[in-house]
Amino acid sequence: MQNKNKQSGFSLIEVMITFALIGVSALGLIKLQAYIEQRADYALHSIKALNVAEQRLEWFRTRGSKATHLRIKTPDYDSSIASYVCNQDPIYTVRWDVNEPNSTLGVKTITMEVSWLDRNGSKQTVALQTMLSKYSEFNT
Repeated sequence: MQNKNKQSGFSLIEVMITFALIGVSALGLIKLQAYIEQRADYALHSIKALNVAEQRLEWFRTRGSKATHLRIKTPDYDSSIASYVCNQDPIYTVRWDVNEPNSTLGVKTITMEVSWLDRNGSKQTVALQTMLSKYSEFNT
């Protein structure tokens, strides 16, 4: 007689190995998701920080405007453009340094730095640098 109790299927060891592989794969996907979220958060904050820096540099560029219809205060090249730290926004800290390498040239170098704390508590920074001349289409 032939034995008809021959069983086919998966053994316990094969099932445990499969679960282990699925678990490791799931952990890798979770780590990838966290990394993608962190990078997306950095991208959003850096775009906003760049916008804040550009707005402040634009304010410097419009210095000395003498238009009578302007309701906003514009900076003066000699007195308003100085190093400063601004904490008006609760998320971003705006800091700028102004250097005048040679006063006879009438050019100032402005370094604008906008920083914030990311979700891990690390300081992130976006920096822009430009030069302004006191001879401008806005000075009349």
